[in-house]
Amino acid sequence: MSDDLAQRLNQYVKDLFVREDDILRFVRHQTEAHGLPLINLQPHEGKLLQLLVMLLGAERAVEVGTLAGYSAIWIARGLPAHGQLTTIEHSSKHAALARAHIERAGLSDKVTVLQGDGRQILRKLQVDAPYDLIFIDADKVSYPHYLEWAAANLRVGGAVLAHNAFWGGGIFRPDTADGLGVVQFNQTLADHPQFASTIIEVGDGLALGVKTS
Repeated sequence: MSDDLAQRLNQYVKDLFVREDDILRFVRHQTEAHGLPLINLQPHEGKLLQLLVMLLGAERAVEVGTLAGYSAIWIARGLPAHGQLTTIEHSSKHAALARAHIERAGLSDKVTVLQGDGRQILRKLQVDAPYDLIFIDADKVSYPHYLEWAAANLRVGGAVLAHNAFWGGGIFRPDTADGLGVVQFNQTLADHPQFASTIIEVGDGLALGVKTS
């Protein structure tokens, strides 16, 4: 498939199925206006994430890498009314902006933003395991560690999802620590005896592993 056709098909999906409301558009605008990295999900990726949360019947979810809260809003909207999302953000600036956006979206009762080092916070969250879902969209070097945490702290039938599984094509010639982290994550997920897994070819690749044992 040519790049042009792929772009046209992505646009077709966006136009037909994705209804990005004023809140989500506002968050994307504010992400750029505040000088945050423009690395959040695309709208059609967010819609897919929401649907996967619903399909899993997830009630308790963890996200690593909040940024401005765009993906957290998609996840929270896929949870039932009593569902809870804990999202982790390393940057205090990003975390503060995410809290404001989540409050604006009317989701403060469903979403808790924790600011700090992802690995350290995940260790603290272990006491409340098992979880139904973990979504990873943070430092790529730590992706293998986050997968290890998922294997230990998800329920059977729960899922790990990871953004940027294609790393912009860098998986074929990984020459940075981030690229190597993604490659290691993908290979470990593919070989992991506790997961049935694949990569969904949407955007920059969404890795999916369902815990089977």
